[in-house]
Amino acid sequence: MKVRITNIQRFSLQDGPGIRTTIFLKGCSLKCPWCSNPENISYEIEEYEIDGEKGIYGKDIELDELNDEIKKDDAYYKIDNGGVTFSGGEVLLQIEKLEPLLKKLKRENINICMETCLVSPLDNLKVALKYVDEFYVDIKLLDKVLFAEVLKGNYDLFINNIKYLFDNKYDKKITYRMPICKEYTLEKNNIEKLEEFLKKYSVKNIEVFTIHRLGEKKYKSLGKTMPNFDKISKKEIDKLYDLLIKYCDKVIINNL
Repeated sequence: MKVRITNIQRFSLQDGPGIRTTIFLKGCSLKCPWCSNPENISYEIEEYEIDGEKGIYGKDIELDELNDEIKKDDAYYKIDNGGVTFSGGEVLLQIEKLEPLLKKLKRENINICMETCLVSPLDNLKVALKYVDEFYVDIKLLDKVLFAEVLKGNYDLFINNIKYLFDNKYDKKITYRMPICKEYTLEKNNIEKLEEFLKKYSVKNIEVFTIHRLGEKKYKSLGKTMPNFDKISKKEIDKLYDLLIKYCDKVIINNL
């Protein structure tokens, strides 16, 4: 069995507890205009050129080979509950292929985290719930129409998965992540819907990220242009923090 990945990032410190190995899977169910990993949006293998050097984004890797790569960092996983984080793209789109590896990691007591936008059928999420210790779930646009128009995604899949996690008491396993963008996620209507969301669901931990341009070279390598977004002021960040801390136990601001 093979899964399609773009990168294996070792010694990650931002993708869960402890020291982690992060696996980036290719293919996403959203097309966020601020995405910093454009090479992970399409499931297709893509050719690129950076500074005259040509290559490809994406490769199919056998699960046994991927497990061997993960086990190279085994010594670090015992430090502060470190382990493996599966990111993307959207991991849930390849969860059935990935399941045998998750099962093996679980038997070996390796901590498993997963970053997801939850835009995937509920059955896929149910597979992940058997193995994943902690989820990092994106909160982006909470208006159904804008979710489809801007993110090109199915809002019903997202909110139905949220409801399932909440109704089945999985909320303690979730850290939410919110990218802040003046043109979209900080827009007044979205902030109002965010407050409704926070009131309705048990959001204990949330991390906020400002939009950055670290992926600009990757856009160019694919013959694409990364959109420009207005810079977020400290006043706007502080205002958002004041709102979030009213409902969340822990709020982390990552101003990149």
